[in-house]
Amino acid sequence: ITIDPSTEYSIACWDFPEEWIGGTWYMRAGPGMYCRPVLNPPIYFDTNTTQLANPVVPLPAVGSGGLEVIDQQKNESSGQEFILLNGLDHDICTQLPDIMYEEDPPVFGQTPDGMWLQFDPRYDVEENTAENPLRDGGGTRTLISNGLAQCSNVRRNVFNEHGCILSREPTTCKGTSDNLFIPIGLNAENIVAIHEITGTYPYAVMNLPLGGDDNAPIVSPCIKGTKTRWEILPENECVQTDMDTQTYNVLSSVLRQTQDDNSFVRDIVFPSNGASCSADYADSLEEVSMILGNQCFKRGHPEHLSVFDLTLCTREENPCTLDLSNGDHPVKSPLDNDGNAFFDYQGQDNVFWDDQLSRLTKIGRLGDTIMFKDLPNNMRLA
Repeated sequence: ITIDPSTEYSIACWDFPEEWIGGTWYMRAGPGMYCRPVLNPPIYFDTNTTQLANPVVPLPAVGSGGLEVIDQQKNESSGQEFILLNGLDHDICTQLPDIMYEEDPPVFGQTPDGMWLQFDPRYDVEENTAENPLRDGGGTRTLISNGLAQCSNVRRNVFNEHGCILSREPTTCKGTSDNLFIPIGLNAENIVAIHEITGTYPYAVMNLPLGGDDNAPIVSPCIKGTKTRWEILPENECVQTDMDTQTYNVLSSVLRQTQDDNSFVRDIVFPSNGASCSADYADSLEEVSMILGNQCFKRGHPEHLSVFDLTLCTREENPCTLDLSNGDHPVKSPLDNDGNAFFDYQGQDNVFWDDQLSRLTKIGRLGDTIMFKDLPNNMRLA
């Protein structure tokens, strides 16, 4: 079919798509239009693909006793679905999420002959009977699923007393999932503590170039609907940017009126109506510092002082293309050697932020308070 870029398409008007090559799915070309069947096309991977969010899992050969075709006689996919009969014991497995959510990036595997397969997650059903109860009452699953899975232990009664056990597991369910809602302040001390406890590498990232790695044109903070981030500094660490009274008053008003109460950064959205900078500055402001009282608000990169999990960049294959020639690992060293919770991007010899951002997990902003359940899986379950 021919796709018109100006048309809004919707997928699966009714029924679920058949997830194999040549399978049928349904598409509606615009509101009110009839659904039409479309055949599922093959997807070809470039052998040089390096931008997959998860590492590629090496799979055994088909028919080797480890990876087998699902019964073709009962499956319309005609041999395009496979089952891994035994779990894999590979270092890459530790880099994958313990549980897959609908919005998570897919996991791909490749067989020795170069065939690509996509992991299709299924429910993991565990035995939990009076004779053989789960030792933690489902507590681990509750943590992994952010509370979507509920505790499965019950009080002792006449029906289960013969199989009751006293659990000493640290994740044991208590009938509620209160642990999921423990608040965690994203400050330097807690970032270092998370690293020491979990072995991961969370950092507050600083000094990202305002225009990105490619020095793209910088949008003025006066453009209607534009979101900008401002670092809060002492007054004596800034120089007020030259601007006229109208522009100063408008920007200072937006900064003061925002509901954002973070003590390190302030995110604002310029109003879509009712306010405007003067014509001389509406489009030309880029790097801006504003003195308000005894504070300075300095514009920064949209992710300046955001806390990211940079564990991806510590992998042996060096996916972030870091310069490792001087012996100290740019990501490992600040936390491992100095207990430093800040990653200074300005000091990096090789740029990687724009290319790898989609693969990095954002935890929040320095100064935010999040819930334990909102930590990435590799931190929450360590």
